[in-house]
Amino acid sequence: MRLIITALFIGSVFSAQARQDVHFLHWWTSQGEAKSAAVVKRTLQEAGFDVINVPVRGGGGHTAKSILQARAIAGNPPDMALLEGPAIKSWAALGFLHSLNTVASNNQWDKNLLPLARDIHQFKGEYVAVPITIHRLNWVWVNHDVLNRYQLKVPQTWDQMIKVFQQLKQRGIAPLALGNEPWQVVQLFENIAFGLGGPDYYRRAFIELEPDVLDSPLTLEALDKFRQISSIVLPDLTNQRWEEATQELLSGKRAFQITGDWVAGELMAIEGKFPDSISCYPTPSNQPGFIYNMDSFALFKNPLLDEERANQVAGIVSNPEFLREFNLAKGAIPARTDVSLSGFNVCSLQSRRDFNTADQLGTLVPSIIDSMAVSPLIEKAATSELFRFFNDPSMTAESVILHMKSMGNSDINL
Repeated sequence: MRLIITALFIGSVFSAQARQDVHFLHWWTSQGEAKSAAVVKRTLQEAGFDVINVPVRGGGGHTAKSILQARAIAGNPPDMALLEGPAIKSWAALGFLHSLNTVASNNQWDKNLLPLARDIHQFKGEYVAVPITIHRLNWVWVNHDVLNRYQLKVPQTWDQMIKVFQQLKQRGIAPLALGNEPWQVVQLFENIAFGLGGPDYYRRAFIELEPDVLDSPLTLEALDKFRQISSIVLPDLTNQRWEEATQELLSGKRAFQITGDWVAGELMAIEGKFPDSISCYPTPSNQPGFIYNMDSFALFKNPLLDEERANQVAGIVSNPEFLREFNLAKGAIPARTDVSLSGFNVCSLQSRRDFNTADQLGTLVPSIIDSMAVSPLIEKAATSELFRFFNDPSMTAESVILHMKSMGNSDINL
């Protein structure tokens, strides 16, 4: 009996190898994201791989990341998984990721990748993940039909933004397309803090957690504006997903949405093109800059995916033509310099220009809420504090600052 079971197991292994299955774990479940994931599947299938998509619903990917951890601990990781930022080096340090140096060398990643992408995707001098996108998070999306109906202008400052929100609310319009989920809410604060303090303040306060910078008038001002917006929008909020909020923006039920450029991918998936009624603007900021996150594909070591095959897959999903088609659908910009942006939507083109400017000026900053800047423990703790502050009017700004200072002074950042 044991011999039969062993034979069946070996047979299933060789059968899977013959089919060249690629199990792909990700959290892309909206219309725009699903369209992008379909590009991955079709491209790999055309190269002879049978892609098994494993999409996990949950804003920000927290559920998918938990499933990835559980599967890896159980010795059954997916072949390919969507990762972001510091998680890449963490998985590599634990020995789970294939080296992709072969494909990186063959395709001149050192030459063709943006400098930002080179560092994020290497561990101890080896490439261990494929950079796919660069998303911009400091965008405000505006429905001009709504503003024109009430003869309102696009706000240029956070004070103007709050005033327009109040004016819309007085007219019976819920101003902001937002779901009362932690990552959506805290991304709003991230934009406010960056806009008021600029990149240096943002880095020192929320990435380095410097006590003196956290405990400053700028942080109090950011929390005050966060609270003002909360008092206007909270009564109308539900726990809707971000793509449901985008649909409300498009339909005119809301006038604004403040989030990343995945909104562009969703709008195009719904409408078939970028809608004339919607425009994107950098969120109000005293110093121009660019808050980013990146989507990356990592190839995990398992009995059915050796390093040679992992590099074959990586070569396919790092090809400039694939990256062009994928980012065109996703609303993002490619992490390579040699990918044509011909045919990209106007927001993506502006994003590339602003990225290049921010790169030259040193004003590129990673998102603190979207897994790019700090450890998962700090991200979770900071998100919890800021989300509670947004939802609980009795919670003081001083208590938030005190708790965030304690994060920097404890072992939570290890």
